[in-house]
Formats: sequence, C-alpha cells, structure tokens
Amino acid sequence: MDFKEQFVNNRSVNIHYLETEEYDENLTPLLYIPGAMNFAEQFINVMKFYSPRRCTLLSFRGRGQSEAPFSGYSLEHHVSDIESVVGDSKVQEFCLMAYSMGVPYAISYASKYPEQIKGLILCDYPAKYPSIQESWSEMVLAKGHISEERHHVVKGIQRESREIMLDQELLKISCPVLLLKGGTDDSFLKNPDVEVYINNLRYVDLKVFEASGHELWVPDFMEFINTIKHFLITLDNTNTN
Repeated sequence: MDFKEQFVNNRSVNIHYLETEEYDENLTPLLYIPGAMNFAEQFINVMKFYSPRRCTLLSFRGRGQSEAPFSGYSLEHHVSDIESVVGDSKVQEFCLMAYSMGVPYAISYASKYPEQIKGLILCDYPAKYPSIQESWSEMVLAKGHISEERHHVVKGIQRESREIMLDQELLKISCPVLLLKGGTDDSFLKNPDVEVYINNLRYVDLKVFEASGHELWVPDFMEFINTIKHFLITLDNTNTN
C-alpha cells in the first residue's frame, strides 16, 4: 500500500494528509484521526493491513508536516482541519476512526455531518473534550519529543482547551459505532464513560481488550487489527446511510 502526500489550505494553515494511491472503490473508505500529539505517518503500519481499502490519515495543525500557527488550537479549529481534508480529498460515505484525544474531534465532526459517516470507530476515550491542565503541557514538553520551535503548539492546545461534554452530539450520530476500550487501569475510558456511549448512541458495539491499557494494540497487535477489520467488512456489506 503506497501513500501519496497531500496538503490542503485551511484558512491560511496548510494541513498535511496521506492517502492511498490505489484502492478498491467498492470498499468503505477509512479516515484516521490521531491522538493529541500524534501525526499521520505513525499509523501507516496499521493502515497497510486494510489494503486495498482507501485509507486517509491526517496530521492536525502543529503536528507532523502540517503548519503550526501560534493560535487556533480549540476543538472547533481541529474539527475544521477534518472538514478541510474531507473536502479536499472528496472522500464520501466513509468510516471515521479516532484514537485518544482524537475521539472528541471525531464525535464533533460526525455529529455535524452524520450523512457523510458510514461507521465510527472510537478508541479508548470518553465523549468529552477535556479542560487540559498546564501540568499536561509540561509533561509533554519534558519528554523532549517536541522540537523547540513547536513548543507553542503544546501550550496552545492546553491554553485554548475547555471542557465540553459531547453526550448530546452522540444523539445525532446514526451510523454503527465500534467502541474500543482497554481492560486495565491504564485505560482512558472508564465504565461510567462507556455508559454514556451506550445510553446515547443508536448502534454501538463495545470491545474490551482485557490485557491492554490505553495502547489497545499492546500486547496483541493482531487482535486490534482484526477487530477493526471485521467491523469494516460489516460496513462493506451494509447499505449506505
């Protein structure tokens, strides 16, 4: 599976995304939304297992090869990055998959454009956008993985965050949803959070990876891959919304 590099201008911010060059048009496309400081290239090794499906991976503003403005890191700004990639790629009737803090971005997008979404895969995160503490940005920067010229991105995400509960947005989502949860104490998705999903979604299937924490693909990578693959195949075999 080969990917082509793409850029789209979102209100003067260039957003980078990757897209498969060759794919089967009869299979449901998959658009992947990464976590807080993750970027597109980090998920290529997973997407390769879904060939010949059309796969799109985006890097939010300030991550990967996307531009890093000095402001504009709210929930709404991130959702607009998804909008720009969907519009530029012209992908339709797709499955939206999100991991960690990418989940509230995906929920917000899916509730705004339910007619576009054929399926939703939500990985180990509650249905809310957090008010991020300054200690989080300090911890991220202390790890040394973020280049100095992009420290403002981490601080901007923290500074512009505010808690937003998304249970009402779940009510607007009509497609099948696969909810993936780690089974250990390291999971970010707690049992009360699961109940919010179950009580507010029309069609939700919960899969718990009993031996996993927040990193659902550890220790059994292929269980993670095959769980997603099975859900995608069920979408392929159903009528569009």
